[in-house]
Amino acid sequence: MIRNILRGNKSVMVTVLRCRQPHSNNLMSLQATMSHWWCRRTAQISAPLNTRCAEGSNNLLHVPSCAASWNVTLTLRNKSAGISDVAKDVDDEPGHLVIEDDSLEEGEFFDSPCHENRKSHFKDVGKQVNVHESVIHELNHLFQINHIDALRMVHSKKFLAVSDAAILKTLHYLKDINISSQQLQRIPWIMLHCSDDLQRKLRKLKEPHLFHTDSEALGFCYFTLNMIMRYQKYFMSEVKTFPHHPNRVYYLAERLEVPVELVTEKIVKTKQILTMSLNRIDHMLDILYAYGMQPEDIVPDLWVFYHQIKRVEERLQRAAQAGCKRPKPWICHATHQVFERFCERQQSQKEELTGHKDLASYLSHKLECDRYVIEVYFERNRNLERMHVSMFKKKLDLLFSVGFTPQDISSCPCVLQHSERSMVARIEELKEIGYFPFPLSLLHKSQSGYRKIVDCYKEEYCKK
Repeated sequence: MIRNILRGNKSVMVTVLRCRQPHSNNLMSLQATMSHWWCRRTAQISAPLNTRCAEGSNNLLHVPSCAASWNVTLTLRNKSAGISDVAKDVDDEPGHLVIEDDSLEEGEFFDSPCHENRKSHFKDVGKQVNVHESVIHELNHLFQINHIDALRMVHSKKFLAVSDAAILKTLHYLKDINISSQQLQRIPWIMLHCSDDLQRKLRKLKEPHLFHTDSEALGFCYFTLNMIMRYQKYFMSEVKTFPHHPNRVYYLAERLEVPVELVTEKIVKTKQILTMSLNRIDHMLDILYAYGMQPEDIVPDLWVFYHQIKRVEERLQRAAQAGCKRPKPWICHATHQVFERFCERQQSQKEELTGHKDLASYLSHKLECDRYVIEVYFERNRNLERMHVSMFKKKLDLLFSVGFTPQDISSCPCVLQHSERSMVARIEELKEIGYFPFPLSLLHKSQSGYRKIVDCYKEEYCKK
């Protein structure tokens, strides 16, 4: 049997001869020949490997122990294709001899020992590492971005098409021009651009009728140089329309009451706004503000400007009638079924809050506490502020029926963020084992903490 094992452009041939009844002379001759061939081949292979070990650890493919246990696939770029991926799987077949004789070129990607302990990085994004650990280190060193956020930033497979050296060079360039950590996290795709291209684009973007600073212009690096020049000509033609602003982007930032860089980063995806009629933009903003929509909600969803003004106004009017005091742009372009369900929920909440200004007023009345206590609680748990009042009503009725007072709940409001089903299950179990009455804190403890207390109580009081 002849097995030819390929690895890159190198091949190692291992010949295994199996004879049912070999003659002794033939067997001795075969053994001598194989021994001589194997010694010579081992010397040929070990020499370059030893040389590479001396040159540096980055030139060797390092597969950590977690690669097999977690089924991690190491994705490498094919130098001939440029951006194609080559998956190399671990072959555990007995007798399959694999000799790794290829070294990693600069910019290729592999798992590093930093990712071996999955427990310490439980929230890591995926199991595939798209960049070298040096990129993660520089994100932390230059921009103080923690490990988990850095992994999330480079999670896109597009990072496999760019060498690590190019990414590192871009990161150092962004640091030199004082780009903030927050802005880099908002537009991680900027790391995929060559530093030389960024320099040329930013130089162009700081010409007349464009932008003042690098941070304000950075979002426009999403465009090509030709598109940037076209927008410059268009902005130049609007000089009389915006006498007090360099261009319409600054005007929009002023109307939206947000920094210019936020508008620049978002408007490149909705680029029709850059040439949209100013009357249409002003009319749409006036309608959105009239119904209570906030600027921080509009900026992330500039697609609302693409929709018919009449339809947007009709939906906002319907939402206001249903009791929605802070509408979001998505309701203006949601499907009819989704919008109708939203209005039904708002209408039911309005009916539940009859006699109360809002949810905070309702809860302060039910828990017999100051409104300030509820507002602080909502400040710590933003999602609860958007919860339907009927869910709070069910939980409060359940706790009151068990015997807890409004003062008990107001002193421990975090119990309201747990589901009604989990509270019912715990109450029934505590009643069953005789642990009743019980402290309210048991209902919002973690599952492990709750289970530990219950087991201790059973051992002490439930012995037969």
